[in-house]
Amino acid sequence: MSNPVERIPHIGIVAGTAEGAALCYRTVCQEAESVIGRRYVHPEVTLHSFSLHRYLEAIDQDDWAEVAALMSQSSAKLTRAGADVIICPNNTLHKAFRLVESQVPWIHIAKPVVREVGARCWHRVGILGTQTVMEGSVYSEPLHQLNLDLIVPERDDRARIQHIIRHELIAGVRTVKSVLFVQQVIAEMAFNGAEAVILACTELPFLMAGYQAAVPLLDSTRLLARAALHYRVQEVRNSEGSHLVNSRVMTSVQGT
Repeated sequence: MSNPVERIPHIGIVAGTAEGAALCYRTVCQEAESVIGRRYVHPEVTLHSFSLHRYLEAIDQDDWAEVAALMSQSSAKLTRAGADVIICPNNTLHKAFRLVESQVPWIHIAKPVVREVGARCWHRVGILGTQTVMEGSVYSEPLHQLNLDLIVPERDDRARIQHIIRHELIAGVRTVKSVLFVQQVIAEMAFNGAEAVILACTELPFLMAGYQAAVPLLDSTRLLARAALHYRVQEVRNSEGSHLVNSRVMTSVQGT
């Protein structure tokens, strides 16, 4: 038996929106140097995308089984391409996470975000994203498991943020009016005790780029990409007679 050998993982990206997937890919490539320690070196990356329309249609019909089916199909394609670990830089799709079938591990987008909250010793954070994310369990569940409080915007504000994301940001439209509104919502959450705000939408970092916020902002997409970079694969080869068995076990060097 040979000793386990750590190597850089082949990262698979399940794309939702183009903006989010592109940001995730760029982050992996740009920040790999500091992790790997060699200039211009980044891990192998494979991205798969279905038409966004298929996801939005399923979400609008509240058909999360179909969302999971699409994600599972992407996972299968990425697995055949050789991916060792899979990430999805789309927060809303994670509502279907438990229904996804995959032969290789996924990193849930909330996990590195919640870990960052804990590392900063914050106890109360706000969240911005689609209504599915703000009102659902994608972040509230893991945060509450650690006795961390989550603040969500008021109902009318949640509806307006949903409109901004769906009808502006996904289409690449960014307006000063929307920035000012989001800044106001962040300030209100800060007034209510939020020590930071999670940008739980892959497009929100683009909207807020270059603008000030009342509290620190946690970019879920970039944190997810960094978590993937810190994964390692241990390959163990066992020989039994004429049979050679290869097993891959995903491990984390930083508690991911």
